[in-house]
Amino acid sequence: MTPQPNEPLVPADTNTAQSTPTAATSPKPKRVIVAIAPRPIAPMPRGKENDESLVNGGELKNKNSIPSSNGSVEETIDIEGIDVPETEYTHDGRPVRKRKAKVPFDEDTDMDTDELLEKEVKTKKKPAPKPKVSKTVKDEGVKAPRKIAKKPTRSAFSDDEESSGPKETVLSKWKRATKPKAPHVKIENPLDFDPSYVYNLARQYPDTYWRNHAESRSGMIGKISEDHPLQLVDCEIKDQAPITGMALSPDGTMLATFCNTGCAKIWSLEDYSLLKELRDAKEEHIDEFYVGTFVPDQTLIVVGGKRKDRFNWSMADEDNNILPCPLKVFDVLTGEVIAILEGHSEELLCVKRVQFKGENYFLSGSQDGYLNKWHMDSDWRSLKSTVQMRDGITCMAFTVSFVPNTGNKYFLAAADENLRLFDFENAALLQTFENMYSSYCDCGKFIQAIDFAMPPPLPEEIPVPEEDLESTESSIKRGKMRASEAALTPAPVAKAQQFAYFISRGVELLDSEERMIAKDYNSCTLHKLVYPDTKGGKWYLTEVKRFQDEEYFSNAWLIKIASNGRYLLAPSCTGEVFIFNLKTGQVTGILKDHDDVEVRDVAFHPTRPLLLTSADDGKVRVYTYKNQTDIVKARKDSEESAKVAAEIAVVTSVASDLSAVRVRDEDETDTE
Repeated sequence: MTPQPNEPLVPADTNTAQSTPTAATSPKPKRVIVAIAPRPIAPMPRGKENDESLVNGGELKNKNSIPSSNGSVEETIDIEGIDVPETEYTHDGRPVRKRKAKVPFDEDTDMDTDELLEKEVKTKKKPAPKPKVSKTVKDEGVKAPRKIAKKPTRSAFSDDEESSGPKETVLSKWKRATKPKAPHVKIENPLDFDPSYVYNLARQYPDTYWRNHAESRSGMIGKISEDHPLQLVDCEIKDQAPITGMALSPDGTMLATFCNTGCAKIWSLEDYSLLKELRDAKEEHIDEFYVGTFVPDQTLIVVGGKRKDRFNWSMADEDNNILPCPLKVFDVLTGEVIAILEGHSEELLCVKRVQFKGENYFLSGSQDGYLNKWHMDSDWRSLKSTVQMRDGITCMAFTVSFVPNTGNKYFLAAADENLRLFDFENAALLQTFENMYSSYCDCGKFIQAIDFAMPPPLPEEIPVPEEDLESTESSIKRGKMRASEAALTPAPVAKAQQFAYFISRGVELLDSEERMIAKDYNSCTLHKLVYPDTKGGKWYLTEVKRFQDEEYFSNAWLIKIASNGRYLLAPSCTGEVFIFNLKTGQVTGILKDHDDVEVRDVAFHPTRPLLLTSADDGKVRVYTYKNQTDIVKARKDSEESAKVAAEIAVVTSVASDLSAVRVRDEDETDTE
């Protein structure tokens, strides 16, 4: 049956009897039976009914649900009981969308949507009114810029009552306490100069280098002039090749010469006879010896130089290939090599014996740019350890000299064209004094310049005056100072800035065409090294005087200088030795007894009136006073100096024995 257009669509009720309702009975509600296909049960929403159904049976059931024969569920829905909201329309026929209320999830709320919307409107904050824009009469047609007055803000941690905002908040009750600034603690650098440590070290291990000079009355040559001339001693100290270096024994009775034939010779300075010839008989390659030094007991001597491959030739060097160059320790009595110290890759340029904190060391410099610190045993025969000072800058380290009054903690090295200050204890570079010479600086030594201002003595602790003691006692009585604080108050220390004199020489650049010195004449320089006066301070090197002469030409490397504190011996490339007066800077005399070759090394004997020179002609020249009265006086001074030295040696040996006994007793006490 086709429904009428004006009649509502009502589905047939198949479950009810087909009977016509009477007028007396009320109309039954219209029902629709809907078949629902089986489907998995969706997650149940939270609610009271669902919770009760889960408690009762674990399944959610509808009272009007009727199971069908095919497994589906038939549900009867009362369509007249459903409240369908009326749709409102605008004047142009479009439905009006009503905003839904943002209701927080609350299953127990009894508020309907309108109440929730009304609550939301009441709690919503109103926007702040826009600031008014002031306009001037003249510029009515132009919009004036908006002037917005900044509203003062008030921090939650502020106590200002006049500021805007709430006067008290939750955070204002918990005010942040201002943390006191931690004091800046400077991290101590082990390389910083520490005056107290260094000078205590110097007092404990005093220097002996500066004991002999021109005014020490030790027998050394002290004056060179027309009234005190020098003469050549008739002796035969020579070798078959250039003698590049010399070394005096500690007691001054022997002289060692080093030759590039791989031979070191020991000579007597009593009669100038040859005592011993040292050569490594087990070496299959070529040895060349340049430098060396005795150990304190004179039983050993360490030598070094160049070691070349006997079987391979270098076209670039026009010489045999260079092999790693070791230091060799010879027994002076037997002539045998007892130790080989390997660590340098190129020729050695210097080696120095030194004692630091009672331990024995060798310090060597090489053309490979490294300074090696060799820690030796107490007998100087075996090696304990080696430290290589790699500063990454030095190309060639020629000579080293230890800074006076520092306990051998610091030394100055002539390296490249500079002078470099090193910390021997920590094996580290501290400072570089640049551009001493235009090409390179190959020699430098600390001296005692007797005609200049003398360095101050080591600082000593000054006793506290009685007035200070009385004031301290009164402070303790008045309660202004504790007795423990007074005990910890250090005594004042004398502040006298230390310094030392240093001489150097170098090589200047040559003109490429004329092969002449392009910058200046060759020269030697007297420097003043000023020590730091505060902890962590810097060292300063100043020039005191420069020594040069028009005829002084010394533009060759591996040339050493010497001084007795009054005169400076400066070798040349023409077989001459210039004698400069340190005070006046003038040439006092010129010694010319070598061939027209480089003079390599010079030395003042510390306890005898002797002056020695060696050169590439393979000869050693020895000079002494010409006047017999000067010789007699010098010998007398030498004998007195020897007696004093012997007494000092006895006292030192006794003190060392006593200290050894004390240490032994302490060890036994600890054992007990």
